[in-house]
Amino acid sequence: MATSVNLAYKYDNVTADELHEEEYAEKLRDRRSANKRRKNAANIRIIVAAVIVLALFSVMTYGRVELSKLYSEKAQMEDQLMLLHNENVSLESELAQQTGLTKVEEYAENKLGLKKLDKSQIEYVEVEEKTSATVVEDPDSNIFVDIQEWFNGVLEYLGV
Repeated sequence: MATSVNLAYKYDNVTADELHEEEYAEKLRDRRSANKRRKNAANIRIIVAAVIVLALFSVMTYGRVELSKLYSEKAQMEDQLMLLHNENVSLESELAQQTGLTKVEEYAENKLGLKKLDKSQIEYVEVEEKTSATVVEDPDSNIFVDIQEWFNGVLEYLGV
């Protein structure tokens, strides 16, 4: 039995081989715990990746469902648009029938009691003077009225 002078270690009945065995066992335990930690970390990574994949799959499935719903709504709206377009065409043709010249003449004669004019009922009026319009200036015009008229003219030109 060898004894050491180092006071940091107390070797009572421990031999060097036993000391090396304890160190080896400690290193082995450290390696096993490190391997266990690596395996746990790998398992956690796999679980996180699986959760992410599942979430992406769920989001994609939800997107497909929403897209399918929108396509069905679009088809319904197109059908409704077609029905409204057909109804519009029929109403336009009915309006054209009722506002046609023969229909208006028939209504005027039957309902209102109106008749077409004969040539003998037409009177022509002759005007000897040439007609023209003249603009009369307002005598009470001042600079403010002129500015307001100019501003109104600009607004009218702009279509406001």
